[in-house]
Amino acid sequence: MLRVIAGSAKGRRLHSVPGTTTRPALARVRAAVFNIAQPFVEDCRFLDLFAGTGAYSVEALSRGASHATLVDLDPRAVAVIKRNLAMCGFTGKSTVIQGDVLRIVNRLRREGSAYDFIMVAPPYFRHLGPKAMEKVASLGLLAEGGLCFVQHDVKEKIPPEFGDLVLIRKYTYGTNALSLYRHRGLCSGGAGTMATDALVTDPVVNRPWVE
Repeated sequence: MLRVIAGSAKGRRLHSVPGTTTRPALARVRAAVFNIAQPFVEDCRFLDLFAGTGAYSVEALSRGASHATLVDLDPRAVAVIKRNLAMCGFTGKSTVIQGDVLRIVNRLRREGSAYDFIMVAPPYFRHLGPKAMEKVASLGLLAEGGLCFVQHDVKEKIPPEFGDLVLIRKYTYGTNALSLYRHRGLCSGGAGTMATDALVTDPVVNRPWVE
């Protein structure tokens, strides 16, 4: 059973998507994302691509994100996402979109959206992570100073850069990996941005490294 780890909705049980096609965000990996990025969550605009159960967005909103946009192709996942958001009282702080992530992001950019925190957690071994990151980079969806995580299997190879977005750290948790990207040139901080050094060290990380 999925539970919200921290914040205003701490302890709330989240519903899972029926079947085996949607992989729930493991509590250990979810906790890692928000432990690492803790200074960036408050009041952030959160984009959740391949949202699944919506657990990442619920966690972000619980911890103080101002708004979350969630995208998933599976109508069953979208139904569960809406249910989880409503149960935690976050319907008014979220936008849920059903559709192909690689197409929906074009629409988001046309609408002028940019996000402080992006989570990309696609099905493994379908090369969807790199394809989504190419879109995120080329469309300028990540706001200046923002963070973008890609969740993937440790055996999947993720390029070290996508346009202006560069891989700055990678964390592994068993067979799961988190690759963290930021804008080139902002990784050591700057006016109006928070330095990469402000990232919280995850106490359970297996192997952090800097590209």
